[in-house]
Amino acid sequence: MSLIYEIRIKGRVGDHLADALGLATVVEPVDTVLRGPVADQEDLHGILARLQDMGLELVEIRQLPPV
Repeated sequence: MSLIYEIRIKGRVGDHLADALGLATVVEPVDTVLRGPVADQEDLHGILARLQDMGLELVEIRQLPPV
């Protein structure tokens, strides 16, 4: 069962990033929020590594309650 995570990134990024990671994008005034299912901790670490490789500044990560 996948858990839903919200990953907040400093600044705005294009929808292509969310699509590549299999997540949805929510743009707020100065941040981008990527939200979607993450299969496990290994998957989460892979997403975070890709964001770091792109030089993006991570602001917050949180696990959302199940719907």
